[in-house]
Amino acid sequence: MLKMRLPRYVPLYPVLGLLGACAQAFRVIPVCNSSIYCTGELLHKVQLARVFPDSKTFVDLKLIRPENETLAYFAKLMHDTHRNPTREQLASFVDNNFEDGNELEEWKPPDFNPDPPMLNTITDLKLRQFAKSVISIWAKLGRKVGPDVMQEPDRYSFLYVPNGFIVPGGRFKEIYYWDSFWVIRGLLLSNMTQTAKGMIENLLHLVEKLGYVPNGSRNYYLGRSQPPLLAAMVGSYFAATGDLAWLEQTILTVEKELQYWLDKKKVTVKVNGKQYVLLRYLADRKSKGPRPESYYEDYTNARSLPTDDMREDFYYEMKSAAESGWDFSSRWFVTAHSEIIGNLTDVHASRILPVDLNAIFAGALELAGDFRNRLKDRREAQKWWSLAKYWRNAIENVLWDPNDGVWYDYDAQAMSPRRHFYPSCATPLWAGAIEKYDAPRYGSKLVRYLLSSGALNYPGGVPASILHSGEQWDYPNAWPPLQSILIGGLDMSGDEEAMRLAREQAQLWIRANYIGYSNWQKMFEKYSAVQPGHHGGGGEYGVQDGFGWTNGVALELLHRYGKDMKFDDKLPTALRYVRLVK
Repeated sequence: MLKMRLPRYVPLYPVLGLLGACAQAFRVIPVCNSSIYCTGELLHKVQLARVFPDSKTFVDLKLIRPENETLAYFAKLMHDTHRNPTREQLASFVDNNFEDGNELEEWKPPDFNPDPPMLNTITDLKLRQFAKSVISIWAKLGRKVGPDVMQEPDRYSFLYVPNGFIVPGGRFKEIYYWDSFWVIRGLLLSNMTQTAKGMIENLLHLVEKLGYVPNGSRNYYLGRSQPPLLAAMVGSYFAATGDLAWLEQTILTVEKELQYWLDKKKVTVKVNGKQYVLLRYLADRKSKGPRPESYYEDYTNARSLPTDDMREDFYYEMKSAAESGWDFSSRWFVTAHSEIIGNLTDVHASRILPVDLNAIFAGALELAGDFRNRLKDRREAQKWWSLAKYWRNAIENVLWDPNDGVWYDYDAQAMSPRRHFYPSCATPLWAGAIEKYDAPRYGSKLVRYLLSSGALNYPGGVPASILHSGEQWDYPNAWPPLQSILIGGLDMSGDEEAMRLAREQAQLWIRANYIGYSNWQKMFEKYSAVQPGHHGGGGEYGVQDGFGWTNGVALELLHRYGKDMKFDDKLPTALRYVRLVK
């Protein structure tokens, strides 16, 4: 496909002007206005009293009666107790006015097949049986929204979606935006194209209703999104089915979501005398107070800050960091380095330009052009391709470090790169956010960087960082999507050494998943990089199992490498390789 070549530096505004000609005016629902689930004295009192040990439990409950009646009963309780109810009185109030939500019904995907053809591509019998066990989990994670949610939406925090879907698992009983990408990849490999299509259409439904895909399908997640992978999901489904009529139906909604990111999240930085525009994670400022699903935790952490304005800024930054999916990590601690790591009050995600966000967005812009081209709309395709070219150029000039041979996040306030290892450094290769002819060169340099970083020296997968902050998106936790991005980026580079390292890291990760499943019959949300197969820890909640994206990544790697992969209970090959090179 011939694409328009732009000069190395392209001013943004002519490119944005081209895009503006086709941009559709649309409404964006900024934040949740519920006086029960999202803000207000009732939420504050119940969450601070710790009626439930997990803050998310309360905001997932269903209202027994309408909101105004519930608030009237609460006002009476406050009056009768001189505005100081005990924990027991608040617990009694919750029991009398709320109940476990029945928003979701068990749902078996109609296209579920326990023995899809992909299993035949896996040579090792142990790994083939493991893949079969992973595929069987899809049937257990299927849910569909009950009709009551559509009929009485104000009694639920759940946002209605029309199609059945796969939940992540554990405490996560709703759709999560970026989780869905790896779930859908796994479903497509499992020949569950109908379920995958339904999940994508649920996200498209949310864009049409809200103007964007929220963090998750709950009203308390409004005002923040997650990594913009919707275009990539549409691309994966189209690659599997070739359904051109469906692509034509969805293209405007895909473009609407990209426009949301352009409208709401971009920031201009000046590097080496030139200005570039990139994206950052940025929650809506209209969303005040702690995150409802982590209310007690946010409120308690904010107590150490001296002023109300600083506390409100803290809540805003926590929501912005939650938009990244990395909630939470030293990535967002502006103090983080080897001597002083920092803590949650140091989170300032809004000033950091992340490698993964911008690479994913550049890839999405390119895909939008590809979609338009497939629909024979060459003029619109060129607009998206031009903007994608601009974004790749900005990534190279702002985020690429030629000395270290890696992409780093950039601190827009300090005007400097953040030179810490995170697996997100491979996202430009994974998302196609580089010029294709340059991919082998980047792949070779990334291998050298990874080997020198020490991040590959662990038997249970690559950790989210090598900084031990106590947060769940740091050492020693190894996360499935990060393995997918790192392995995929190395493999897609085309560099032979990078591709060999990708195979070995895939072998190491599948070995850890296999050990964990053999011991506990569970697929965990996150794993220990230090103890292969053991679940990870840290953060705001206990370990969860299920688990949607873990299953999807395992199937992805078994599909890609299963012909030659063998289960090996000895020292992982990858570690032997690293030690040999070093």
